[in-house]
Amino acid sequence: MITLPAEKSQVRTVRRFVLAHLNRWGVAEEDRDRIELIVGELAGNSARHGRADMTVHLSLGGRDVCVDVHDTGPPTRSCPHSTRPRDERGRGLGIVGHLADWTHWSDTRHQRHGWRARAGLRVVLPVCAAA
Repeated sequence: MITLPAEKSQVRTVRRFVLAHLNRWGVAEEDRDRIELIVGELAGNSARHGRADMTVHLSLGGRDVCVDVHDTGPPTRSCPHSTRPRDERGRGLGIVGHLADWTHWSDTRHQRHGWRARAGLRVVLPVCAAA
């Protein structure tokens, strides 16, 4: 888990943090690329819409990787909305939905101000050879 200021300049740090974990876990390159794109979109949304901090939690359970991004701050966003093909913004959650095996978005204003986005993927891990 990593918590950073919800700033655009921190998205790169979040991606590096996630890639380091995925490499250590031995996640296949194609899956690492998908997860890096997902994390970039979710952290970018937090940086754009969050007002205080963003926390990124990455977990591996069996062959499932879960990315959880939570931002804090005063409520400033609306619910995810559909976009048109020529829109330059607003496609991030659609991209995440396409790349992930499952997603969940939630407004956490009743607990703390902010937004939580989760995405999960089934990944390929190396097979350990028995000695």
